[in-house]
Amino acid sequence: MKNKFIVTITDIDGSRHFTLHQIVKKFLFYIVLFVLVIIAGGAWFIDNLSNEVRVLQEKKSILSKNEYELNQKSNKLQRLISEKTQQFDMLQDKIASIEEMIGLVPDESININKRLEEIKISGLTQEKLFKLVPNGPVIEYKGISAKFGWRIHPVKKTREFHSGLDLRAGIGTPIKAPADGVVEYASSFKTGYGKLIILDHSFGFQTRYAHLSKFKVENGQFVKKGQIIGYTGNTGRSTGPHLHYEVRFIGRILNPLNFFKWTRSNFRKIFEQETHVQWQSLVNLITTGKDNQETPKRVGKTQKQQ
Repeated sequence: MKNKFIVTITDIDGSRHFTLHQIVKKFLFYIVLFVLVIIAGGAWFIDNLSNEVRVLQEKKSILSKNEYELNQKSNKLQRLISEKTQQFDMLQDKIASIEEMIGLVPDESININKRLEEIKISGLTQEKLFKLVPNGPVIEYKGISAKFGWRIHPVKKTREFHSGLDLRAGIGTPIKAPADGVVEYASSFKTGYGKLIILDHSFGFQTRYAHLSKFKVENGQFVKKGQIIGYTGNTGRSTGPHLHYEVRFIGRILNPLNFFKWTRSNFRKIFEQETHVQWQSLVNLITTGKDNQETPKRVGKTQKQQ
């Protein structure tokens, strides 16, 4: 009996007895123990797993929040980049427009700081040129009565070279200096000019104003660009009130209309129109203070006026 184990099961129908061997008894004990261990281990594992899941959920929540914030920052940066890109493109366009206006060839492959420096240099060069070399209107423009070049003289009726540009103007229209200079002559001229002003400008340029009604300057006086130097009239050999305007360079008569129309918007055009002037040499001199080209030579004799 020592190696046997009796199990009694009682219900409403009575009791039944089962005899188990001791080995079976131990086997059942170990099975129960194993199940209890499994249950306890499972409970512990599930509890740890639940804790890990909770920690992971918290981390997921933090990561989701960080992701949202990063997405917000990314979207903000994208918008900022887009705005800056648009501003940069607009700046490029403006720089290109300025470059074209002052005669530079736009090149986006060049560093923008270098392009701005070139614009600055070109701008300063233009400012000096337009201050010292005749440019722009000298009176309010109301049309041209006689162009520069060969023509039939309105008084003498002979074919002669017209050395200037005749600009329509009523008597007493103010005349403004097209550049800084000094008054070489301000008096009545013996020939057809009538009352005449001659201004000497820098670098060998000279301008003349004929048929005036009165002077606002005198011989030897220094004048600034835009300063009123006299008033239009009808003196000398003239068929009506107008201004006879001339531009000369070291004795050579040039087409005044090219200088009359010369502005920043067509800065380089005159370089092609007036090839007798070594413009590149002049620009280099103004820009760097050095002339790396041959100094222009004096050209022939002065042609006759009108």
